Amino acid sequence: MSRSDAKELEAFLAALAAKDRLNVERHLTAIDEGPSPSHGKLWRQIAAALRRLAPHAAQTIGQHVIQFFIADGKYRKQVFALEDQRDGVIQVYLPDVLTAAAKEKILGKAMDSDDDLSVGEDEIAPTVPVRYPIIGKKNESLQIDALDASNTPEPPNQFKNMLGWGRKALRVTIPTTAAGAQAAAVIAMAQIAGRAWEKAAATEKA
Repeated sequence: MSRSDAKELEAFLAALAAKDRLNVERHLTAIDEGPSPSHGKLWRQIAAALRRLAPHAAQTIGQHVIQFFIADGKYRKQVFALEDQRDGVIQVYLPDVLTAAAKEKILGKAMDSDDDLSVGEDEIAPTVPVRYPIIGKKNESLQIDALDASNTPEPPNQFKNMLGWGRKALRVTIPTTAAGAQAAAVIAMAQIAGRAWEKAAATEKA
């Protein structure tokens, strides 16, 4: 974790409400004492990047989830979530930027297909994780679920505000032992999303 990321994370924790800060601190203590030495570093790297892109007040759901928001007029809008159930993987929720990620050569063509999935007329199509290769990183890929109101009609609290009204989201799952390439790819995708609302904010001010 870079020095700038460390300072940013420190500022992030300082800005949290007391209960949320305690949840994060307890989570960090637990993962730092866990079996994977890279777990805490990976979590901190991703959390610092998401906070940089969505600096509005964040909030936690227990010790395992942080929701990130941007200002939306008088209100706020959730744009990211970071979930870590301490079960060997970290899940990052972000807006659907798959097309842009491919265009910017962050991700390659899907390595899996759900075309053969059989779903009855009255059934809800399940979410199916798909692996996407990380361009320029041999044997490295991201596992991604595409989420929308049709395949996730009752989304859990950590990302339910990111769906509905035509909105779609992605759930990216990476192991806590992941190489830096996976974290970098997730952050690059989050940056694509961030540019969209930065552009919208600039247009409103013009």
